[in-house]
Amino acid sequence: MVKFRLISSVAVALLSIAGVAPAQAASIDAAPSFDFDTKGLIVQYEPGVAPLAADGQPTGENTAAADLLAGRDLGNGWFTVGIAGRVTSERAWQVAQRLKADPRIASVDLDRIISPASVGTKTLSRAEISRAYAALKPASAVRSLKAVDAYAAATPRVARIKLTWAAPSSVGTGKLVGYKVSIKTDGGQWSVAVANTKSKATSVTLLSGITAATTYSFKVAALTSSGAVLRAGADSAIAVATATTAPAAPVLASPLSITAKTPTVTWVPQTPAQAGAKSVTYTATASASGSADVTCTSTTNSCQLDALQAGVVYKVAVVAKNQRGVAQSAAAFIPQDAYYPKQWYLFGEHGINAPAAWSTTTGSKSIVVAVLDTGITKHPDLDSQVVSGYDFVSSSASARDGDGWDADPTDMGDYAGAESSSWHGTHVAGIIGAAANTVGVIGVAPGVKIQPIRVLGSSGGSTSDLISALRWAAGLQVKDASGNNVPLNPTPAKVINISMGTDSATPCRLSGEKLGATEVALADVKAAGVTTITAAGNFNMPAAYSYPGNCYPTLNVGATGFSGDRAVYSNYSVQDTASGDMVGVDLSAPGGDHTDFVGAPADTLGRIISTRNDGKTTVGSPIYDYEEGTSMASPVVAGVVALVYSIKPNITFDDVWTKVISPTLTPFDVNSNCAIKKVCGGGIINASAAVAKAQTLP
Repeated sequence: MVKFRLISSVAVALLSIAGVAPAQAASIDAAPSFDFDTKGLIVQYEPGVAPLAADGQPTGENTAAADLLAGRDLGNGWFTVGIAGRVTSERAWQVAQRLKADPRIASVDLDRIISPASVGTKTLSRAEISRAYAALKPASAVRSLKAVDAYAAATPRVARIKLTWAAPSSVGTGKLVGYKVSIKTDGGQWSVAVANTKSKATSVTLLSGITAATTYSFKVAALTSSGAVLRAGADSAIAVATATTAPAAPVLASPLSITAKTPTVTWVPQTPAQAGAKSVTYTATASASGSADVTCTSTTNSCQLDALQAGVVYKVAVVAKNQRGVAQSAAAFIPQDAYYPKQWYLFGEHGINAPAAWSTTTGSKSIVVAVLDTGITKHPDLDSQVVSGYDFVSSSASARDGDGWDADPTDMGDYAGAESSSWHGTHVAGIIGAAANTVGVIGVAPGVKIQPIRVLGSSGGSTSDLISALRWAAGLQVKDASGNNVPLNPTPAKVINISMGTDSATPCRLSGEKLGATEVALADVKAAGVTTITAAGNFNMPAAYSYPGNCYPTLNVGATGFSGDRAVYSNYSVQDTASGDMVGVDLSAPGGDHTDFVGAPADTLGRIISTRNDGKTTVGSPIYDYEEGTSMASPVVAGVVALVYSIKPNITFDDVWTKVISPTLTPFDVNSNCAIKKVCGGGIINASAAVAKAQTLP
């Protein structure tokens, strides 16, 4: 069966899912050098064609020149098809090519057991490119470049710099197709801010990667093309600018309530960027029913509230004001869970700003997040959070429960060889929705419900089982191996988290297919109003090479460490040769990094603490433990999306991404390794900003 791996980074390299989320899926153009096995094929028949021919053999068997075995109905005309005996993926690929020639067959895909493969893109040869490039005379230098602060009152906390210039006096022998914008900070290296504006317009406003209070240098070059060749002209003179913004909302460091015995109010000192590159005045106000408000003013991070009445408990808020605007501290929900101080990814400088989001919502119990993983174990932080799920591990041996599909998603352990069971699903579930109960940890969305759906056993999982699990999670009909309908999901999910994938470069679909079987399932899930989140993988390779995140549509998540840099293991985005866009990772979230932990809470080593089990071969006792990986980053995003749905339950996948998550991402620090060519996606998920943005939607 197709072998998926978990996407946490432990002693062994546990797998990753990666993709081109809201972009296009990768494909294979020629027979790849597969070194992994497959369970078989997934075949879509033309309308009116039955899976079994008149002679009782699977349709297309003669064409395939192989012994085929009829399998399970996956919906939308897709069926699993076995190949007699264990075969390599290369052999399965050859059978698939023959089947595709059969007029009764609409599409063919692989039911994968996945390992290294290559994903190729047809390009010109190096010699052809060299000749064409040499023949293309470049444009002259762009003229009169200017850079200015582009503060906008409508978005006072967004740092913006506007560049304007005059077109080059000569475009050489090519056609002007756009401009390249380069950026650097003092002492830094030049990097590409905009690879290609794809416009003849002579201005651009930069938002992504721009931080207030940082001085940036810019240069612009014209891009000209001749055929398939693109060439940059001479660079412009350098222009310099610094962006300003309204201040960020202060974060209270002292209790949210005070008395006459404790009149001093403190807040976390703001960085120059948080201050908006302007001088800030802070005003603290204490208020209580039946008592007059008391205020104090400061230009530091504390002040004393005089004349508070004895015996009265006051609520406190702090307002920051500069020339660009004002911002008030949130009456943030401060969890009392024992290990909350170790959950740096929720509140730290490069965390997701969860406490401020919780002041608006901790999640609605009507929102369900499906966790497609190893299943779940009993745990005091999870037992109250779980709704009924399902077990979609078709192999009884791998499931270790003595049967195939069933209604019990309990994790029986994925013990194999010398490796202890991972209890991966339990850890992922806790990151999303551990209860706010003072016991242990708190989830990103402690008010939502978790639906455990088991798709991974001791031997991994399969493409076909994953497809069935996706459809069931979204409330769609699924058939078992006997062709009987599986009972419908009584509590369909709004969010699906997939912290698993392949341990090697793997295509989403076979060459020439418009959509693969996984993409058809994801499209159905999207149409059902569900957002799917995937983990980008832990192999420090291009994320666009990794299945199933490279299937459309998902939001594919890379991992950052304590400092906000790309985690050393995290897969990353690369530039698409056709579009010029960076593809693979859509966004990032804290996933932990044991090499990036200086300043992190004690004992964490910069990793992610969550719910787990201490059993080795079988279920033991509930514990809390640390992990790192894109497996941990993905559920952080799933939790934030669940908070968004708690505010706006009826918005679409596209709205979630384009109207809420994407525009509210926290930009990477300009000197972060994530800022280079957007290798980590658009930024780090920001729970508070996403929830606030969701509130503005109609």
